[in-house]
Amino acid sequence: MKNYILILLLIVVATGYSQDYEKNFQVADSLVYAKTDTIANARKGYELYRELYVEVPEKVSFWHVFDMAYAANKFNDPETGFYWLNKLVDEKYKEEDLSVIFKYAKDDFYQLQEAPKWGIFQEKAERKIKAYQTKLKSQQEKWMQKGLGSANYASLSDGKDLYHAIRDFEDYPNLPSAVFGFIQLNDTLDNNFFVRLPKSYNPKQPSKLLFFLNGAVRHQQIPAYPNTSLEEGWQRFYKQYAEENNVIMVYPNSNKKFNWMLGDQGFGMVTDILKTIKQFINIDDDAVFVTGHSNGATGSFNLLVKNPSAFAGFYGMNTEPKVYTGGTFLKNMNERWFYNISTDEDYYFPPKANDTLVKLAKKLGLNYDDHRYNGFPHWFPQFPESEESIKNSFKDLKSQKRNSFSNHLYWETDDVKNGKIDWLAIKKLDTLQPKKQWHQEVNFTIHEKKYYDEQDSLRTKKVKERAFDFPRKSGAVKANYKDNVFRLKTSRVSELSIFISPEMVNMNQPISIYVNGELRYQKKPTYNRDFILKNFKKTYDRKAIWVQEVRLEL
Repeated sequence: MKNYILILLLIVVATGYSQDYEKNFQVADSLVYAKTDTIANARKGYELYRELYVEVPEKVSFWHVFDMAYAANKFNDPETGFYWLNKLVDEKYKEEDLSVIFKYAKDDFYQLQEAPKWGIFQEKAERKIKAYQTKLKSQQEKWMQKGLGSANYASLSDGKDLYHAIRDFEDYPNLPSAVFGFIQLNDTLDNNFFVRLPKSYNPKQPSKLLFFLNGAVRHQQIPAYPNTSLEEGWQRFYKQYAEENNVIMVYPNSNKKFNWMLGDQGFGMVTDILKTIKQFINIDDDAVFVTGHSNGATGSFNLLVKNPSAFAGFYGMNTEPKVYTGGTFLKNMNERWFYNISTDEDYYFPPKANDTLVKLAKKLGLNYDDHRYNGFPHWFPQFPESEESIKNSFKDLKSQKRNSFSNHLYWETDDVKNGKIDWLAIKKLDTLQPKKQWHQEVNFTIHEKKYYDEQDSLRTKKVKERAFDFPRKSGAVKANYKDNVFRLKTSRVSELSIFISPEMVNMNQPISIYVNGELRYQKKPTYNRDFILKNFKKTYDRKAIWVQEVRLEL
């Protein structure tokens, strides 16, 4: 009985200590980052942190040590500051956190940066960061060599056998729940991304996948390597519902130059990342989706109307549904849909303009579905009430599938780099020709916008602006097929391609292609082995496998 009481007392005392330590960490943090009497409070916070470091070293995190270095910078003690900065590099904290030292150095270590030791410390930290990058890239390469990226089809000389071998592939490696990856943006620069696999992920079974594109791309920086912070903060509910619904989450990084909205240099990064991870993660090719907030939601919309072939559907929260790099061709939404989450106090895109867009989409038979939440500003994800909207997005996502072989397509473009939708591709434009009557610009006028005045109060002003810009002339194609017969109508297009799949036609019978009422092609389709392999390696898509390309000059 005495032993029992002693054990109980020890548990109570230990629990009390645990609560005290947790409270003391909070107090230390508040002192270090105090906005009044900053130097004196920084010293007090530092001393409390140092006591905790001695008493409970196992509870001291990377960020606690970071705070001690930050405090030393405040009271201008370089020796102490570098002591703790070196701890961050030398001790076994998570390597993924290292780059934040330099991300915040200008503001947090402004005095330490003036010290001679800063250059020595920076060189040491960058060596460790470089080693960590190499480690992550090497790990990715190993995974790719164990998955679809290493599939050897050289021995398959028959195109039909190759087609079925690709469709039947399922040999993927086991992976940790957190995957860090890289892609090349150009010859000298790479980008990185973070993948969160749900606990129920099975490498033998294809999984749904959702990209989350961040906002504020003008203010982002691409870090030295990805980290799990991409799934925190405003993205917290995505992590929760992806886990519940067995959905893989992918978080790309971006910056002002390379992103999914401004300019075209980074527009292809989402599809490049998808191509990369398909080589070692078992993805359901017909269940890949894109979402985002603000600039990220605009990026999701841009993919919908410029390059949707790899995706099943698109979502966005507080979206500006507009293409910044060319024309916004709304009728391109004919084969995919956009699930929009809007708020009535949003300055980014006027709520009334969004209502007009919903009506216009309905009139045109397009899939633009808006879900309005009243009483919230542009930064809706910050609020707990946004959870419902994200939960409903995942509910919608579970029921959706891509159809790469639709019998009817419409596609319009002013840039042939984005001229393909599923089995139809516009290869060349002839914008000197007049438009066909059915090829009409779709636009509307915005009459009011919301803005914040100098007192940070939300106001409404009257405007008269066109919703979309059309800086270049476009070409368009309407196409359908049935019983091996393709019929196309074109406007301002001088060359196009039809991609053939056994899912679309009877491979034992000739196909006929009529363009503007004229028979332009009639021949039995083939399984072109070299074309299948070359085209497959552009996407690593195991379901939309094209066995032949028919290219026509008009």
